Amino acid sequence: MIGLGTSLLRRGRRAVAPTAGLAVALVLLTGCGEQPAPLTQGPEGAAPADALTRVVELAAERAVVSDRVAAAKLDTGRAVTDPEREAAVVADARADATRDGVDPEWVARVVADQIAASTQVQEGLLRQWEERPDSRPADRPDLAQVRPDLDRIGDELVTALKGAAPARAHEDCPAALAQAAVAQAENLDELHRAALGRALSSVCDSTPE
Repeated sequence: MIGLGTSLLRRGRRAVAPTAGLAVALVLLTGCGEQPAPLTQGPEGAAPADALTRVVELAAERAVVSDRVAAAKLDTGRAVTDPEREAAVVADARADATRDGVDPEWVARVVADQIAASTQVQEGLLRQWEERPDSRPADRPDLAQVRPDLDRIGDELVTALKGAAPARAHEDCPAALAQAAVAQAENLDELHRAALGRALSSVCDSTPE
């Protein structure tokens, strides 16, 4: 899903500096019907925009942790995907969302996207390590050592999504999400940037194509 990642990053760069035409349009729209509350409105650190940023941070962290997952599977014959475990992770997230009063199907989609993004990273790295043996990691952690981090990120993601829920259908959601993604992408290589875009594809109800 490199296209999606690129689209998010481009949208974010455009959002940083609105065009004059957009500024004029916003002025003309002022007072024309009830306007949605800004995503920045709310207690410090707890506005919907802050929660969106946290979602992006966690998605980026999970993409990076996927490096350790790939290293744990290297030369073991273990498949990249584990449908049974992945289904359990999504089911747990759905249950946590229901408990916390968040749309469980939305949370399930976002969590499934994290898994797909992780698969994307793992496949990319395993292919790279096969083609370039000199780039193989020296550290080969046991998968059991990595899973606590994955579980923690998953729990924190559900909490962040609860805070971001008011932003989900907001017209500014894609732009705010993209801006946060641009900031995170500065520290990522191409493989992980593409995975980040994949991981964020269901956060807003209308993600830019």
